[in-house]
Order: sequence, then C-alpha cells, then structure tokens
Amino acid sequence: MKRKLVSILICPKCKGNLELKKEKSFKGRIQKGELKCKKCGSSFQIIDDIICFSSFSRKGLNGKIKKTQQMFLNQEVSKKWLKYFNKEELNNLKNEWQWLIDNLGLKSSKIHLEWAVGTGRFLRNILKICKGEIIAMEIDYATCVGLRDFLKKIKAYSKVTIICADAQKMPLVDNSIDSASCWHGLDEPNISKALNESKRVLRKNKTLGVSGLFFEEKSESLKEALKLKIEFAKERRAYQYFKKLGFRDIRQKIFFRGKWEKGASFLPKEGDKYTSYAIVGKK
Repeated sequence: MKRKLVSILICPKCKGNLELKKEKSFKGRIQKGELKCKKCGSSFQIIDDIICFSSFSRKGLNGKIKKTQQMFLNQEVSKKWLKYFNKEELNNLKNEWQWLIDNLGLKSSKIHLEWAVGTGRFLRNILKICKGEIIAMEIDYATCVGLRDFLKKIKAYSKVTIICADAQKMPLVDNSIDSASCWHGLDEPNISKALNESKRVLRKNKTLGVSGLFFEEKSESLKEALKLKIEFAKERRAYQYFKKLGFRDIRQKIFFRGKWEKGASFLPKEGDKYTSYAIVGKK
C-alpha cells in the first residue's frame, strides 16, 4: 500500500487513529507491517502490499487464491468476458462507464475511491484518466490478491492501493476522498450503509457515482431482491436515498432495458424485464 495514504486510514471498529508498526517498505509502498489502533488496540495486518481490515479464514485460502488468480488471468487480462455481451449490451455498458467517468471529475481527483471493486472492470477504465491516487476497496481477500496481480500484469498498479475492507465500515477519515464510485454495487444486499459511508468520507462538493439494476413491480426478480434486502432493485429507490442523504445535483440515467433470456441466473430471473442505470450526486 502507498505510504502517503496511511494518514487517512482509521480503525473501522472505533474510528480511532492508527499507528504503523513493524513495517517493511520498498519505493514508497509498505509491503508488510501492522496498523494498530491507538484507541481500542485492534491490529490490522499489511500482507504483500494489501492492508487487511476484513477478517478471513486461512483454511483453504491458498486454493481459493490460486483459483481467483486463474480467473483474473483467463477472463480479465484478455477481456474474454466481453463475449458474453451482445453488441447492443456492450455499447450501452460502455456508455454507462463513460457517463460515470464524465461526472466524477477524475482528472482533478487527488484520491479516488472505488469500493466493492470486484474484478476491476470499471476500475480498468479509469486508471489512465485519474491523475491522483486510487484506492480499490474489496471485502474478499482472495479477490484483492487476484486484483493486485491483474493490475501488475497489465502494468497499471503504480498508483493503486488495495484495501481489503467492508464498504459498510470504511476505514477512512471523514472528508478525505475527492471522488468515489462503485459499478453495480447497488445490486448487493444492505448496501445503503456503504452509501452513508461514501458520503462521510467524501469532501464537500465532491461526487459519488454508482450503478445497478432495477426490476419491474410485482416481478419475481423484484420480490427475490427485496427478500434479500437488495433495496435498490426497486425503481427510483436510489434517487430517493441520495436525496435523503442530502446529496445535491442528483442525476440518474437509464442505459439499457431488456428481458433476461440467458437461462437460469440468480438475478434477474429468466423472462423478467430489467433496467440498468447509474446515478451521481454531489456532497
């Protein structure tokens, strides 16, 4: 992780200040070490350049990491995943990414946060545009390792710091981030807490941009989503929540409407109509 970013990290448990210990660094990056909370005493390890605020089991971890690394190599480096999109879907996906980029002000961001980053498909699009530092936050450690190796493989790791952490409890100081985004994070359960946290860590007048899917009223997809507490699967819910949080200049745009016909899936359900959208708001 980048040494310069240690000053904006806090304990996710009590929001206390952190002290860096037992560090091993190379060219401004901390490869190994420990961050200890001065308030509650909690310790967080820096392992192979990744700061770990999320706990994970060591059992079967090596196998999971190897499987994840292989997935990144097979799908992400060569962009093989693109073949799963038809021409219309791919065009709308690119438009969605570009719209988010245009609204985030990345060229002037000193620190950009991409949370629930997953395989880094949106992140990959902003690496050359963002002139400042980028924090990639992901809760799963194996995915963090795969993302790190992927970014190194495409020679795009130099300005990225990977934080293994829960976006619902961001280990970041208030008002420390210049822009924040999450591609389809709204499709996750209980994600409103991450929106709350995004506003807390954003500086005044800075922008949050996120995207997701919503489904038709009374559809099986919407019923299942709400059952699983994916609240933003309901139309207009994201806009209403941004407004509730006090964001200004809120804009929401629809990029694709379709009917899911690709066989069995978690969401959307086969035969259900869905809408892909993105929303931005300024703190």
